Parts: sequence; C-alpha cells; structure tokens
Amino acid sequence: MYELPQQVRWLLQQFKAASHSCYLVGGCVRDFLSGRDVHDYDFATDALPEEMIHFLSEQPCQLIDTGIKYGTLIIIYRSLRMEVTTYRTEQAYYNHRMPKHFHFTDDLTADLARRDFTINAIAYHPDIGLIDPFHGQADLHKQIIRCVGNSEQRMQEDALRILRAIRFHFTLNFSLDPACEAAVIKNASLLKHISQERIQAEFQKMLMSDTLDLLHKLRSFQVLSYIVPGIREIVHITQESKWHCYDVFTHTDIALNNTSGFSLIEKLAVVFHDFGKAHCKHLDSQGNAHFPNHQAESCYMAKQALYEMKYPKQMIQEIVQLIALHDDYIKADEIYLRRLLAKLDMNYETAFSLIRIQYADACAKNPVYAENQLQILRQSQKLLHKIKQSGFSIKRSDLAVNGNDMIKLGYRGHEIKEVLDWLYEQVIDQCVNNQKNALLTHLKLKK
Repeated sequence: MYELPQQVRWLLQQFKAASHSCYLVGGCVRDFLSGRDVHDYDFATDALPEEMIHFLSEQPCQLIDTGIKYGTLIIIYRSLRMEVTTYRTEQAYYNHRMPKHFHFTDDLTADLARRDFTINAIAYHPDIGLIDPFHGQADLHKQIIRCVGNSEQRMQEDALRILRAIRFHFTLNFSLDPACEAAVIKNASLLKHISQERIQAEFQKMLMSDTLDLLHKLRSFQVLSYIVPGIREIVHITQESKWHCYDVFTHTDIALNNTSGFSLIEKLAVVFHDFGKAHCKHLDSQGNAHFPNHQAESCYMAKQALYEMKYPKQMIQEIVQLIALHDDYIKADEIYLRRLLAKLDMNYETAFSLIRIQYADACAKNPVYAENQLQILRQSQKLLHKIKQSGFSIKRSDLAVNGNDMIKLGYRGHEIKEVLDWLYEQVIDQCVNNQKNALLTHLKLKK
C-alpha cells in the first residue's frame, strides 16, 4: 500500500490518541490508488471543530481556522499543509453551488455519500484499510467517472461538478459513465451560476493537460461558451485561402494540439490569437478570404474576454502582446532577431514564446505551404539561443549617450528622439559599439 508521509501518519496518530476516527479522503486516496503523485492531503473525521482545536492546540503545528464554520481546519505540520473536515451531510443547495443546510455527523458513509464521484468517495486509514461504500476502487480499475448516486441530482446541486467531471475525463483519461455524461450535457447551462474564478481554475487544468481537440470536445459537451467568452463567434468562419485548409475554430484547436509543454500564457495566446477574424473577413474578386487588421481586433477581443474570465492585468498584457505579434512572421536572420529583442525590451522569454506560438499556428495551416515557415521558425529558435548565449542584451536605456548629449550637438525637439532611436538601431545592428565617443563619431559620419 502507499507509503504515507511522516506528517500524515503523525496527524492520524493525534486523532487516534484523542479517541476520534480520522481518514484520508478524496483526491489523495484516488491518486495513490492510481499510482499518481499526491499533492494535497484531505481528511474526514468524527471530531467536531472545537474538539480538533482542543487536542491539537498544544501540538507543534499551526492551525488555520478560516473554514471552521463549515467544519474545516487546516493543519500545517513540518511544512505540509493538511485539511481536516468534520463528517457532514448536506441538503437543499442554492444557486446550484452551495448547500443551504449542512449537519455534522459521526457517520463516515453519510459523509462520503455527499461527494461528487465514486473515485473521490473512498476513505483510507493505514490501520483499517479502504472504506469504499460506492465502489470507487472498481471504477478506478475500469477508468470511469461515475457520480455518487443520481447523476443529474449531483450536477444540479453543484454545477461546478459539470466541469470537474470533464476535467477528470481529460486529465485522468477516464471515460464518463453514460448517465454522468448525459447529466453534464443536459445541465451545462447551470454554469452561468458558477463564478468565473472557479471556471477559470478548471479550464486552466484542462489546458495544461494537453488534451487533443480540446475546444471541439468542450463544445460537444455544450460548455465551451460558458468557459471562453466570445469563442462561438469563430465557429464556422471559413478561410478560403491556399494557406488554410480549416475554418478558424478548427485551425485554433489544431494549433492548440501543438502546444505541449507551453506555458499557460502561451496556450491562452493560442486560444485567442485569431478571434478577430470573426469581424475582419472579406472576400476578394477571386473569392479568396482576407482578414485585414485581425491582429488588433484579436487583441481587443482577447483583452475583453480575459478580463471577464478574471485573469490578472499583467497576465492579460503579456497574452495580448503575443497575440499582437503572432502574425509578424519571424525571420531566421540575426539582425532581425536582435531588432525583435530590442522591440521586446530584451525579453528573451517573450521572443521564444512568440516563436513557439507562430510554430503552433503554422502547424494548423495547409502543410503544403506551411513547411517552409516551420523550417524558418526552427532555424530562428536555434539562432535566438545563440544570440542569448553570446550575452547580447542592450536596452534602450543602456545607450551610452542621452538627450543632453544631443542638445549639445544642436538637436532640438523631436530630432532628439529620432537621432537617439537611430543610434540605438545602429548599436542593435552592431554597426557601432555602445560607447559614447564611438556613438558621437558615428553620428558625425551620418551627417
């Protein structure tokens, strides 16, 4: 059986010494039974909150009681955070999210009965073994997501379970029980009652799971429009062009298929990179589709959607920056790449992100015409690594001359900025060393 951390064994011993039952429950049991890494340890106990505080307050651990109203106590012992909740039953949910009433109980089975899926309704104690009244271990072996009790009732009680079912389906690669899947689809509209923060958290886990055809699958579950605001606008937007063989939505999904190992910011940039095409399409006289200014429109739409999804301002700015540059094709040329770095204030990570996003984008185009671009991007990535290893990093603020130097030379007004910008470009292009005398001499030669 799974080897429990010393801190977990210590906590179980404290409850035993106080004559209370205490079991590991939920995701940690599911994960160690599946052979997966365990990251969070949750417990259920018959001890009431005040009883837990009483016998743990003298122990060498930190207690956090912010959830004590609901019977939850957080215990930190030797840097491990553990969460213990008193057995409880729940009734009459409101807003399809929270129970109106709950009651503490001394019945572990009753507590497990309120949980979402059978694979999350297993309890474990090293001295007793598994407590599995709803056959969750059998469903683990079958690799199936099944609700505890009535599937539709479970989804209507707490609509977040709709996304949790889908997320487990993707991240565990388990199938959905037919009744569970039907309840997910039937009750998808209840997601309007769930906060954007909760939806965002579930979507992020799905994105980072590298699930193939993620957007199409979410659409088949009828939940996509509740997760990504505005995405329905790119469904069925065709791209009549030799460069494309997919509609915008399918193109985006295939691009996302090619983002394994990407950061969350990069993946979100791919999701939103072509949103603007829904508003920018026009056909020329030969019937070819063009999408002028779609980058700027995509930036605007992404900013609005990401704000609605409650992402932090700085994160939104980074995503929008990548979208703004995603169609400015990178060249495998050292001068071009140095100028790109200057444009990005010498942020190498952003430059590498841009190459990765353009690569995923190109993977979702007509392969007959995309291979040349893919080759250029592979070469660009190697060249950018070489430039980084050389230590090249000269920001605009690092220029060895300034406005006062230009004034002494007789420049005025907008001329000062123009000449400083020109000198910076010369340094970036390695036409002159970034030394004051060398720059002033170079400027005189320009005249």
